[in-house]
Amino acid sequence: MTTAVSINIKLPSADISFVKELASRMGWSVSDVTPADNLFDPESGQYLNDETMQAIRDVEAGKVTRCKDMSELLALI
Repeated sequence: MTTAVSINIKLPSADISFVKELASRMGWSVSDVTPADNLFDPESGQYLNDETMQAIRDVEAGKVTRCKDMSELLALI
């Protein structure tokens, strides 16, 4: 009985062709996988929703307005 196992390995770009050649000779399959855009929350066991991910990207891009109190925040709405 044959069991397939998937693993993720980060390699330098220069080594990709060598690994693909080795995999081909060994009968393995190689596929490029792009990471999911959403982050995993280990506390809840779920991925963050699109709105939360957009908020994270906004903070990273500096698109956040800081307010000194709640009344200032509500005035923006």
